Amino acid sequence: MRNRDGWRLLAEGRAVATGVRRAGEVTDAVGARTFLHAGPPLGQDDPPGPMRGALLGALVLEGEAGDLRAAGELLDSGGLTLLPCHSAGGVGAMAGVVSPATPVVEVTGEDGRTAFAPLNEGLGEALRFGSTNGRVLARLRWMGDVLAPVLDAALKSEGGVDITALQAEGLRRGDECHNRNVAATAALVARLAPAVVRVSPDADTAAAVLEFLAGNPHTFLAFSMAAAKVLGDAAHGAHDTRGLVTAMCANGRTLGLRVSGVDGWFTSPAPVGEPKVFPGFTVADACPAMGDSFITETVGLGAFALTAAPAISSFIGGTHDEAVALVGAMRRICRGSSGRFLIPFDGFRGTPVGIDVGLVCRTGITPVVNNGFAHREAGRGQVGAGITRLPIEPFLKARDALAVSAGNPG
Repeated sequence: MRNRDGWRLLAEGRAVATGVRRAGEVTDAVGARTFLHAGPPLGQDDPPGPMRGALLGALVLEGEAGDLRAAGELLDSGGLTLLPCHSAGGVGAMAGVVSPATPVVEVTGEDGRTAFAPLNEGLGEALRFGSTNGRVLARLRWMGDVLAPVLDAALKSEGGVDITALQAEGLRRGDECHNRNVAATAALVARLAPAVVRVSPDADTAAAVLEFLAGNPHTFLAFSMAAAKVLGDAAHGAHDTRGLVTAMCANGRTLGLRVSGVDGWFTSPAPVGEPKVFPGFTVADACPAMGDSFITETVGLGAFALTAAPAISSFIGGTHDEAVALVGAMRRICRGSSGRFLIPFDGFRGTPVGIDVGLVCRTGITPVVNNGFAHREAGRGQVGAGITRLPIEPFLKARDALAVSAGNPG
């Protein structure tokens, strides 16, 4: 690890899932009335609708409020401290709200650094989309009380599971490991199933755990995001690398970048993109981009591997030819191609990896991500998904900051 520069850490690093625990056992960044959220830093009085819904639900889940009304009063009174997931070594899909009871998967990199991401709740109504009804909270309690301990024991009995290897296999089987995780989820469940049966307290529990994991096509997403976070953080800390994008995320208000060689977040207003909305909704219903899941694009997955997953076109819109063009454009702003994330439909060529701020600014080509969209209003859930092109402003800001830090302002 120490002999590899930032790009090679992104392209070659290994990440292993090692456990599943409650967030309060994994990081001291969460606690009573101190929660995490997706994206760059956000003021407590400024969460967008779906994030506000998730925060209210988390307050009830934690017993900090008796109901959603009381939770709203607590939030509005300034009684909650909010921090970005990224600042605590984690990533969260969509709203990304993490409270002490949130079950998270832990992933460990080759250098021993760790990262975490909340276990995926499934499609439809979910806290990450701002849904807060009784079904959502009951499912989260079951995930913390039953699912997490079983998965933790299963992972430990297996000595961990190499997530980067499953990501590579997922691309060979038609996933892009961001919005499409069908094959990688199946592979993960198959790998863990014998251990789940062995460590579960009874057959009914084992069946319930496996049914939940296999029935959620996004089970693998949390594992994929946490693995990408480990690689991004390793690249960010590489002292011989400058100008490499190591994280991209949004909070429904702002979009932010982290770039190696310079501290801080580089931000711009969060874009809406061109979501393919579900029946009954319009683009006007969609909250601007939100979530830490763009970390997958940072390591060469997601939209950067779009040609590996032709079936996703029906979900996010677009055609295979458009996907080919998008991936080709991403190659023009990356430092190289992955040697392990290979795309069968592209002659087993590696995905583009290593977004370079200088290349983005010189070409005017900005990264694209394929992301889900939540309703602008709390409690309404997901309204669609699509391809979103990121604005160039934060890349220009990062370029200028790099120049100043190198003693070459202007």
